[in-house]
Amino acid sequence: MNFKKLIVLTLVLTVAMGGTALAKTEITFWHAMSGELGKAIDYLTEQFNAQNPDIHVESIYQGRYSDLNTKLVASVSARTTPTIAQVYENWTDAFIRNDLLVPLEDYMHLTEEEYNDYIEVFRGMNSWDGKLYTIPYNKSNWILHYNTEFVPEAPKTLEEFLQISKDITAATNGETKGFGMRPTLELFHAFLYLNGQDFLDEDLNVTFNGPEGVAAMELMLGMLEDGSALLIDGYENEAFGDRMIAMYIGSSAGMPHVENSVGDKFQFKTAPLPAGVRPGAPFMGTNIALFKAANEDQRKAAGEFIRFITNTENTVYFAIKTGYLPVTYSGLNSAEYQKWLADNPHKAAIANLDAFGYGYWQPKIAAWEQARSSIGQAVEKAFLGVMSIEDALNEAAFEVEEAIEEMLSQRY
Repeated sequence: MNFKKLIVLTLVLTVAMGGTALAKTEITFWHAMSGELGKAIDYLTEQFNAQNPDIHVESIYQGRYSDLNTKLVASVSARTTPTIAQVYENWTDAFIRNDLLVPLEDYMHLTEEEYNDYIEVFRGMNSWDGKLYTIPYNKSNWILHYNTEFVPEAPKTLEEFLQISKDITAATNGETKGFGMRPTLELFHAFLYLNGQDFLDEDLNVTFNGPEGVAAMELMLGMLEDGSALLIDGYENEAFGDRMIAMYIGSSAGMPHVENSVGDKFQFKTAPLPAGVRPGAPFMGTNIALFKAANEDQRKAAGEFIRFITNTENTVYFAIKTGYLPVTYSGLNSAEYQKWLADNPHKAAIANLDAFGYGYWQPKIAAWEQARSSIGQAVEKAFLGVMSIEDALNEAAFEVEEAIEEMLSQRY
C-alpha cells in the first residue's frame, strides 16, 4: 500500500471513529410546564446534557395539560410518541391498557434503598402490577390556609374547624367568613375522605354516593346555609387576600398565588387538613412515563435522565424553584430543603411528614376522566339546588358505573 492510500485510509478511519464517538442517543421529553416551572425543567435538562455527552434530551413544552394529553393521544395514532412525557395516573392506566408504556423502573437500575427513597404515597400513585411504571415528578398536596389574625392555631379536627368558622363569622358580623369554598370535586373528595370513604373501593365499586358522601355534601352546604362559609366565584386565594374569608383548602402548588394575593396585608400559615373520622392528605400532580416505541438505547438514556432529575439535589432544586414537593425522603429531609422551610414558615404544611403517612389520591383508572366530570357536575347541581344531594350523587354514580363497565369491557 502506497503512502497516499495509507493517509486516505487513516483519514477515513479517523472520521468514522470520530463519528462513532460523537454519536448521541436522542430522547424527547414532552411536558406542560411553562414560566418558572419550564425554566427549571430546561435548566435540569441542560445540566444533564452537559454531564452526559453521549445523550441529548430535548425538553418540549406542549401547552397545558389538556393540550399535552391531546397531543399524546394524537402521537399514538401517528406512531410519533415521545420517549418520555408527563402524565397523570389515569392517562397512565389508559396507556398501559393499550400496551404503550414500559415500566421506567426496569431502566433505572434502582437499589432497594433508592427505590424506597421515593415517598411511599408517590410509589403507590405510580405503581401498576407491583412495578413503578412511572416516576413521580411534580407533586403537590391539599392543605389548609389560614389567616393568623383570625385563626391563631389551626384546627386539628373537623369539629374545631366548623366551630372556628362560625366564631369568625359571628365576631366580624359576617364581613369575614370563616371558610371559603367552590363547588369542586377536589373539595368534595377531601370531606368525603375525612368522613371515612372514597370515590371507589378496591374492586372499583362506586362508594361516593353512600352515607359518607351525603354527609360530606351536607357539611359543605350546611356551612353556606349557616353563614360560616362563603361561596366563591373565582379563586379562593383572592378572597383570602381580601379578608373575605379566614380559611380555605387548596393546593400547595398555588402558593405563589396566595403570596401575591396576601402580600404584606397579614400573616398566614398552612396546616394539614383537620381530621374527621380519620386524617387525610390528598396528593396530586403528574409523573413521567416511558413509551414503548423507544428503542433500547433511548430507554436506557431515559432511565438515566429520570434518575438525574429526581436525585436528592435536583428534586430539591425543582421543589424550591417551583413550589412542588421533593419526591424523595432524602429530598424532604435534606438540609437545604429544611432550611428553605424554616425560612418560609407559612409553607411548613406542604412537607408535613405525618401527612405523607395518610396520603391518598384520586382513582388511577382510564375511566377517571369521564367519571370525575360526572362527579364534578353532581357537586355543582347540589350546590345550585338543581337536584337534591342524594339524587345528584346517585345520578353521578350511575354514570361512573357505566364508564367503568365500558372501560373493563374493552379489549386491548
